[in-house]
Amino acid sequence: MGLATDLAPPALVVSRRFAAPPTLLFDAWLNSKAIGKWLFATPGGLSTHAEIDARVGGGFAIHERRGETLATHFGEFREIVRPRRIVFTFGNGKDGLFSLVTVEIEADGAGSVLTLTHQLSPEWASIDASVRAGWESILEGLARATGEEGQGYTLIMHRTFEAPRILLWKAWTEADHLLRWLCPAGFNVLFAESDLRVGGVWRSGMRSPEGEDFIHCGEYLELQKPTRLVFTHRWESNRLEPRANTKITVILNESGGTTQMIFIHAGLATEESACSHQHGWTGAFESLAQCASESASRFLDSRQPRER
Repeated sequence: MGLATDLAPPALVVSRRFAAPPTLLFDAWLNSKAIGKWLFATPGGLSTHAEIDARVGGGFAIHERRGETLATHFGEFREIVRPRRIVFTFGNGKDGLFSLVTVEIEADGAGSVLTLTHQLSPEWASIDASVRAGWESILEGLARATGEEGQGYTLIMHRTFEAPRILLWKAWTEADHLLRWLCPAGFNVLFAESDLRVGGVWRSGMRSPEGEDFIHCGEYLELQKPTRLVFTHRWESNRLEPRANTKITVILNESGGTTQMIFIHAGLATEESACSHQHGWTGAFESLAQCASESASRFLDSRQPRER
């Protein structure tokens, strides 16, 4: 089992306070009967296998069915000190490079503070925001597994587009572009408004195939053109979704004229809502891909030398 340490990016650190005492949190990490419900679990995923050999030198294997994909997670325990510390390696396959994860738990009154440190593999450096969101979502699942209500569900999606990221940035931030794609498959965008500044608001409406109108809106929180966009999201009009103020993060990484998008939608009220939003965003991103491809073609044509 190879461990990636050379040229590794800075460690990723995630911390959360829990109502549960340290012993309850600690034991949850080694409970093979329940761990599949929260560790590496995603909205709508189905735990298919969870095996733990809870000793130093022992390992774990946790698998989840995600649609047509089987997500696999493997590791080996390096330290187990109840109820304060667990150190394990982590990888998505039995072979290849593994990274190192340290879980430290401290008493905090009647509850606990858990700090997770993940020494990322170099190849994960470009998706560190996605990894962070994944661990934050996992800790929310741990909170629910130990008796807390939690703070919502997180949807994490990756998509690659055949277009420069500046075009994807425009598609996310300019009303004329939003009109072309910001709705699920089969819906139509009715209007789109964008006041692109920190503290500015956006608002858009859509109509379903059955003729029902839905309106969503939010406020821009971060603007780092053309790489990072963060904004709030709430439904102004939607009888199907529970009321929730959520946050969306869009990260655009370009390589060789293509753009990898990391999309994180956090704070969704229920698992059902997260699955519903995943379905809606999946359809919207199909339209976004088509718009980006068309824009990229026009962009490349405009850069070709014209015949005299």
